[in-house]
Amino acid sequence: MIHYNRTETGIIEPQRELPIDGQYDVVVVGGGIAGVGAGIAAARQGCKTLIIERESALGGLATVGLVNIPLDFVSGIGSEMFKELKAVTGLWHRNTDPEKHKLVLDRMTRGAQCDVLFHTQVVESLTDGDAIKGVVVESKSGRQAILGSRIIDCSGDADAAFFAGAEVQIGRKKDGMNQACSLEFRLGGVDWDAYVNSELKANDPKWIKLIEDMSKKGWGRVAEIENHLNWITHVPGRPEHCGMDEVSICFAHSRYCKPCDNRDLTRMYFEGREQVDVLSKFIKECVPGFENSYLIDTAPLLGVRESRRVVGEYILTGMDIAEWKHFDDVICISGHGYDIHNPDDVGNVKWIEAEIDGQTRYVICHKGGFGTSYDPPGGRDVLCDYLGRTGDDMDFPSPCYYDIPYRSLVPVKVQNLLVAGRCLSADFEAQSGCRLIMACLTMGEAAGTAMAISLKKQIQPRDLDRLELQNMLIANGVNLGQHLRQIPGINEYPAIE
Repeated sequence: MIHYNRTETGIIEPQRELPIDGQYDVVVVGGGIAGVGAGIAAARQGCKTLIIERESALGGLATVGLVNIPLDFVSGIGSEMFKELKAVTGLWHRNTDPEKHKLVLDRMTRGAQCDVLFHTQVVESLTDGDAIKGVVVESKSGRQAILGSRIIDCSGDADAAFFAGAEVQIGRKKDGMNQACSLEFRLGGVDWDAYVNSELKANDPKWIKLIEDMSKKGWGRVAEIENHLNWITHVPGRPEHCGMDEVSICFAHSRYCKPCDNRDLTRMYFEGREQVDVLSKFIKECVPGFENSYLIDTAPLLGVRESRRVVGEYILTGMDIAEWKHFDDVICISGHGYDIHNPDDVGNVKWIEAEIDGQTRYVICHKGGFGTSYDPPGGRDVLCDYLGRTGDDMDFPSPCYYDIPYRSLVPVKVQNLLVAGRCLSADFEAQSGCRLIMACLTMGEAAGTAMAISLKKQIQPRDLDRLELQNMLIANGVNLGQHLRQIPGINEYPAIE
């Protein structure tokens, strides 16, 4: 109970003693896919570890958000996760069953002897000078303190880092606007075979022409929501080939988003469910194979793609991705290019604006950039590679992949702290590429492993030997690109055919 003591600007909350709910070697803030990787990795190295999660399950968008499409390189803990998903018929190609995925992550964290707290929100950080010492949480148990020798922020929004005074960036540079957010949804009663074999799937797989044509026939609201289908996945382990398939769809989009504002988050949930009502009816009427489809559910968790990003010892840039740059302190690799869900208009932006030889150019990082559904000024003919070459003169490496350096997990100001996942140190354009599920998992695994090393050596995470970290990650099955190039100081590995 707090005594009602109101001033002109607010309520005075009296000082009070917070009960300590636990003390850990490593506290992971956020139980999304990055947090799972961090927690398991730290616990397996003998650290007393806790994952704090505000939702009712682990996995974040991969489970609660219905983003059942774990893309990017699979290795390390990610390979184990795929194996466990296959064992429960929860994986088909790169499509997962979100419910089975929850169970798999439960079992993996518990198997690693990693503690987990659900329905617990981090609301403040405990600091001593420039070092973070723990976090303050709120839950049904009240307001409590949890202490940790090391903190890994996998919250997505850089909550613990921000509360601890770490420098952050948010939104695109020119106006601070964030990427569009999506509320995913599932449909049942789908004749998947009829859809896969349809002319629409063959000739207009992103439904661009369909949306354009049907907008003139009473479906104009769909074109206002989005000008293309972002993705559709098949939920495995369900009835198949009998007109009763289930699919998960990314189509709805909220724009002008403020993901760290609870009132705007509320607006997006309301808006998202209204959009899904329109979109599910549109799909039922206009898409072959969906004539008998019905809405199963919308995601309990909104698909926020980008919010706060910590300023680290290195800020990964959009041009780093265009150049497919490699770093000596690589801890994760990604093959995903630009994927900016337009903040203030329909369409996905798969190019960046950059200055090359004193001129403004529109750069793509691989030929997938021609799949942009939002063209630059001058159209797709002006798209170029990082050297300014256009058309057939463009040249991209094979395989296309870039590195995420350890320094992008290390905040510049705060001690005892690392970040992993979509709140890494990257600019707006680079973050749009390296935020996929499997990259976030590997970043988490790297952060958890690094914290274990720093505790064993009694040094700050920023001071550890990157070779020791990399060798431990490689020993644990993580793909750092060691089979694709010679990483300085790392034993040479044979190329994989």
